[in-house]
Amino acid sequence: MRYYKGYISLSDTCDVPVLLHVRNSRAITFDQLRDLLSHEMLEAIVRSLRWRVTRLEKVGLIARLNGQRFLGKPVYGITQQGLECLESRGHYLVSLPSDTEQILHPSKVAHALELVNIHLALARSGLLRSWKSDVEITSRNLVATGGATKDYDAVAEIEVDRCTRTIGIEYERSAKSASRYDAIREALDRDKATDTVLYLTPSDDILYLLAMELRATRKRIGFALSDAFRHSLLDTRTLTNTSSSEIVPFRELLDLRAS
Repeated sequence: MRYYKGYISLSDTCDVPVLLHVRNSRAITFDQLRDLLSHEMLEAIVRSLRWRVTRLEKVGLIARLNGQRFLGKPVYGITQQGLECLESRGHYLVSLPSDTEQILHPSKVAHALELVNIHLALARSGLLRSWKSDVEITSRNLVATGGATKDYDAVAEIEVDRCTRTIGIEYERSAKSASRYDAIREALDRDKATDTVLYLTPSDDILYLLAMELRATRKRIGFALSDAFRHSLLDTRTLTNTSSSEIVPFRELLDLRAS
């Protein structure tokens, strides 16, 4: 088939999955994108991925994010044109329409990349059954009634010992104000969509601050270092929001015997 110069034909089976991963992650490196597609058994896309990413970038559907050169590799994000392309194929998000002026603030890139790393760690372990990113969760919540679901950074459904648990995941890179934590406690107490909440942080200081701020929450919450969780997963030492502030393996926090 002949194409006009400067135009490309997009494949719903090969190009759209790439665009969806870039959009849902907000920011993603080539290696992360390749690994996610590999774990989804999309080998046909993986084999041509470098060529595919290059052509999607060339026509302006994805773009390299500026200011991340210290990472030693390019970081990609979706563009307004990329969002418009996905919308034309039925992949619309109320939380991220194509007229969004700023899709991701530069200060949030590291946050987004770490969430992809957490996603990959769960996928590689074989525990993960499904993963919803923040843009997908927020979009669903905006059209849902009842207001009983929090806008998590991600929601993961995992299966362990034939028990399925839905986990709300939050990655906290910096401390928030006291009033903001008041609102978070209220949102967590209203939430009915998750069994357990896992707060991951890059440092002990933020971890213990979170434990103090959220200790009175009725929801079952665990606090752990993100790097430790990615390496140990179910065996990660996790601080709980119980009255005694126990430290238990993450597996125990899931309370698998309840099923």
